[in-house]
Amino acid sequence: MSSDLMLEKMAGDRALIERKMEEILPGPEQRPASLHEAMRYSALGGGKRFRGILCLQAHRIFGDPHTGDAIAAAAAIEFLHAYTLIHDDLPALDDDDTRRGRPSCHIRFDEASALLAGDALQALAFETLSACSGANPEDVTLSVWMLASAAGSKLLVGGQAADIEGEGHDPEPGLVEFIHLRKTAELISVSLRIGAALASAGMEEIELIGDVGRDAGLAFQIIDDLLDVEGSEEMVGKGLRKDMKKGKITWPSSYGIESSRETAVRLIDGANEKVKSLGDDGYLEFLFRLVVDRTS
Repeated sequence: MSSDLMLEKMAGDRALIERKMEEILPGPEQRPASLHEAMRYSALGGGKRFRGILCLQAHRIFGDPHTGDAIAAAAAIEFLHAYTLIHDDLPALDDDDTRRGRPSCHIRFDEASALLAGDALQALAFETLSACSGANPEDVTLSVWMLASAAGSKLLVGGQAADIEGEGHDPEPGLVEFIHLRKTAELISVSLRIGAALASAGMEEIELIGDVGRDAGLAFQIIDDLLDVEGSEEMVGKGLRKDMKKGKITWPSSYGIESSRETAVRLIDGANEKVKSLGDDGYLEFLFRLVVDRTS
């Protein structure tokens, strides 16, 4: 499949996910209107839907038996991701005034609204995923458990906590890996695992595709670190050079810029080697290559 057809497939997948998110999110006509407006502002405010697309493709690799559930799961993952971005942007955490080229939720509304919108989107993610009704109920339960585990104190939230605690400290061996694997890579990994689980893939297959996601997710965060150093604010859509100012432990600050780029390429090469054994049609490989080449 050519790059143009892959990009067309991406656009189609993004549209599927966006439509489902639009359908599920409460409208601003429902009380409390301000909360629902803030939720929609952040959840529907752009984004590549990368994690949701990974979920869809993993489901296809294992036969695509429950397309509607896979789309709903992709929407659930994007709701959870939106919640993390809202909270990350708050002054108490990363203190970012812009997100995807627009004012962050707490700037567009206020800090209280942003906190509550993030809370509500997190709850909506689990409500949406648990409502999947076409797939085997045991597979739905497993998917809910995997998402909850990935989002909790030992992984996603724990990675964010370690990121904050590390500010101003010299990089320690293994610490940046600990942070990045939890803060970013695990949600990318679980996106693939949920897509596979809802298709009743075996546990070995689910774990393998999860490992693929961790490699790709770690590369994604390394590139994000590099963009903060070398990127354009106009292209990235948020404030840059803040990691250095806050003394954050990043991959470039730990290993240098050139080594960081080499590591990201190596991780993506490894992910693509693993995914070939799963019968992917080249779409995941294409998506993973975009991780290394991205400018935003």
